[in-house]
Amino acid sequence: MLIEARGIEKIFPAPPLSGGEGLRALAGADLEAGPGVLGIEGPNGSGKTTLLKILAGILRPDSGEVLADGRPEPPRRLRALAAFCPASPRGFYFRISAIENLRFFGALAGSSPEDAAAAAAKFAPRLGLSGTDLGRRFDRLSEGNMQKVSLLRALARRTPVLLLDEPFRGLDAAARSGLLAILKELSPATAILIASHDEHFLREAAPRTLRLFPAGGGAGR
Repeated sequence: MLIEARGIEKIFPAPPLSGGEGLRALAGADLEAGPGVLGIEGPNGSGKTTLLKILAGILRPDSGEVLADGRPEPPRRLRALAAFCPASPRGFYFRISAIENLRFFGALAGSSPEDAAAAAAKFAPRLGLSGTDLGRRFDRLSEGNMQKVSLLRALARRTPVLLLDEPFRGLDAAARSGLLAILKELSPATAILIASHDEHFLREAAPRTLRLFPAGGGAGR
């Protein structure tokens, strides 16, 4: 699948009564990515996370459009086409196990619990997660293992577009190597976009990179 962003602009409104002009996160951002890995780099405030969330259908742009295989798609459709892994684990249920979380979110995305468990069994060992880890309550996992489960949630969806925000954060060297191998394996059939400050691993993961710069008119996100 070819995913494109054309002329994306996004301004976050200023807080009520602040008298500010809002935060301009993106001003006319363009992007094109097919199967393979594209790295997105830039300083804090350049809009990397905002762009990924727009591609994932989580945020709606103020102007511009996102296209999939040449056709403009609304956020609802983008949410079905793209799996997003945030920079820090979010949305998980702390009092149930990691594998139960994966089954739950798999069902929300239209997968069977068996498919979610199969995806976990395929990818978890390569990220350094054992069956014991997956059986633990989510709130008893280490920060690094929480990040690994967050990656598994995105990987398990098997979507044609995979969006990863700071995926190397909190991972040890072995897990980073495992993730790089997974991305290489998926890249022939998946458009993978990675936003990261880790230039070393971004260069290892992505043959191509796109650099964003702060849009001005306030800090981006």
